[in-house]
Amino acid sequence: MEFMPSLAALAVGALAAVLAPQGHVADAAQAVKALGPPHLIAELTRPTAIRRAPRQDARVRLRLREAATFSGVRQGLRITATRTDADGEWWYRVQLPVRPNGAEGWVRGDDVKLRSTRARFVVRLAARTVELWDGPWKVATFRAGIGRPGTPTPTGDFAIRDPLQTPKQLRSTYGSWTLILTAHSESIDQFNGGDALIGLHGAGDGRSWRVGKASSNGCVILSEPDLAVAARYAWPGTPVKILA
Repeated sequence: MEFMPSLAALAVGALAAVLAPQGHVADAAQAVKALGPPHLIAELTRPTAIRRAPRQDARVRLRLREAATFSGVRQGLRITATRTDADGEWWYRVQLPVRPNGAEGWVRGDDVKLRSTRARFVVRLAARTVELWDGPWKVATFRAGIGRPGTPTPTGDFAIRDPLQTPKQLRSTYGSWTLILTAHSESIDQFNGGDALIGLHGAGDGRSWRVGKASSNGCVILSEPDLAVAARYAWPGTPVKILA
């Protein structure tokens, strides 16, 4: 939402070296048993067909390339369910970075690499806070700006879609990081010539008053120190729950 489409051409490969390390999981059954679907991420290793059902002859819902749109890192999709087909092949139901909010589809296990993460974010709109969790432990609670009444922040289960260091020429508006979510505005279709995406970002220069206020077009706004901490845990596919 508070976001410029021009980031796509400016920020490829900006953040891989500074994000928190993520564990790779070789065995899907062991991963599901140990962590549960909300903490599993399907990382795309090549252009991938997302199907409407967990079988090879199912209709293709959409195709995704392996690189995230703005940062260029590999796309990571939050896994919400797993299934094996009649041939014993693994399939993963994943949350998609498209409208409507909560859209899902199925990806074949052979087309992705599994990652696991213990990190998750919980946004509480009423309290105007963002909680950072590491497994069962709450790491931090940050004050946050949220959407104005006419452009509210959508609620639901989402994920980090594309985290990137904001290009220098846009940092005075969006802060040092722009953590784009799989969420989209439900009150605005387009913003600045592109889709009305929802993300976590900074308040911008001289606008720290926005933190803790209903002050955005739907995005969640953090202070610069808090945003820097959040960015360390924000890998594509990291769960983000937004509560009213």
